[in-house]
Amino acid sequence: MSDLDKNTPANTNEYGHDYQLARRYGITSFIAIILIAIIILLLFRYESSRIIQDSAKQSNESLTIATEYALNDHFVMYLNLIKLNKKKPGEMPFDPLLARAIRKMIKDTNVDRIKLYDVKGRVAYSSNPSAYTEEDEDNDGFKTAIAGYPRTVLNYRDSFTIFNNNDRDVNLVQTYVPIRVDENSPVLGVMEIYYDISGYVSHAMRTIIVLMLTTLLLMLFLYTFLLMHIKRSERIIEDQNRITREKKVLLEFLTAKMINAQEDEKKRIAFDLHEDVVQTLSGVKMQLEKYILSLNQQKKEGEVNQLSTEIVPMLQNAAHKIRAVAIDLRPPSLDDFGLKAALNSVVSECHTETSGLEIEIVFALEEADISLERKSILYRLVKDILHAICFEQKLTAKVQIRFDRVLGGLSMRVVITSKKIDILYREELPDYLTTMEERTILSGGEFSRMPKYDDTIEVKSIWAF
Repeated sequence: MSDLDKNTPANTNEYGHDYQLARRYGITSFIAIILIAIIILLLFRYESSRIIQDSAKQSNESLTIATEYALNDHFVMYLNLIKLNKKKPGEMPFDPLLARAIRKMIKDTNVDRIKLYDVKGRVAYSSNPSAYTEEDEDNDGFKTAIAGYPRTVLNYRDSFTIFNNNDRDVNLVQTYVPIRVDENSPVLGVMEIYYDISGYVSHAMRTIIVLMLTTLLLMLFLYTFLLMHIKRSERIIEDQNRITREKKVLLEFLTAKMINAQEDEKKRIAFDLHEDVVQTLSGVKMQLEKYILSLNQQKKEGEVNQLSTEIVPMLQNAAHKIRAVAIDLRPPSLDDFGLKAALNSVVSECHTETSGLEIEIVFALEEADISLERKSILYRLVKDILHAICFEQKLTAKVQIRFDRVLGGLSMRVVITSKKIDILYREELPDYLTTMEERTILSGGEFSRMPKYDDTIEVKSIWAF
């Protein structure tokens, strides 16, 4: 199967499927709206998270540093007492008034808990008694603070990984500040304050949900509004397509009628020429022959010779030419014996006129499947092509004309191979193939061509039954 067959529709009388504008636009725009809404929400969530983290870090670091400055003397004294008395974490009693003040601060604010670490990273004091068993000597925040610099760490929900199973410190800001007597003295320990930002995160999530619903509602409203306009545009386009199809069908009908009328007129003229004019000339010829016989009997040899050598041959030649014109207008074999016989007659005529020409006509379908009107068109197309090749151009070529059945219709393929093709026609089609294209379209068919290859031109016409 050639590329021409692959690229040719099975039934060219059917229009292609209408462009489903609403469906395509609806699916595409819906996906685009959802993606845009998701991108907007992700950007808003990212920006909200960044603002919460930055503000929480700054506020908790300021709170921790201010608390450490205010209670620095108490913390220094407490850490020194632990060191001097060699007490274990949690064994050294904390100042009751200070412990009560810390508990009130934790109760009335977002502070979750407060810890004091010694230089070894052991918990010296914690507002949560269960934290005395923890050691943070490997904690980056503790290491930074023990080196003399404050450090703030945020354990935010978005930063979780599948390897972090510690949910106890979710959404907590941890600030580590060094404890020392003054700026030039060594660090005695580290103070850590956990600040809970779950309320901010919950508020941000509620805001995101409200924004998401609002965005989706607005997007859906916009989507519905645009879809209604697309539906209306689709109806307008469909109406225009319907009008165009009706006009095309009407044009095809009128063209077919015109072609059939031309063929009928040719048939009538051919019949009149053959049955009237030729018969009249034949009658004149018979009368002349009779007159010649009578002259023979009267021994008028001069007049007899003139009639027999000049006038009778002229009458015979005129009758022959008129008969040829009649056959050319409408071959009797097309009506009497069918399309195949009429085309074989044209091929025989070409072979007698031009040598070195190979013509092959193949019927891959039943001739009964072809309507009488279509036979006239096919005969005229083949005759014009072969007449141009044989009588006008006298090409030495190989011509194959093939008729096939396709889904819902028939096709006519013409393949011409000649060494002169590349010289005569580089890109354009020959005039007789251009005429074939015009007649194909006017008769309601579709015309297609293959790119020229190896001195070969291949074209194809398809009509619906």
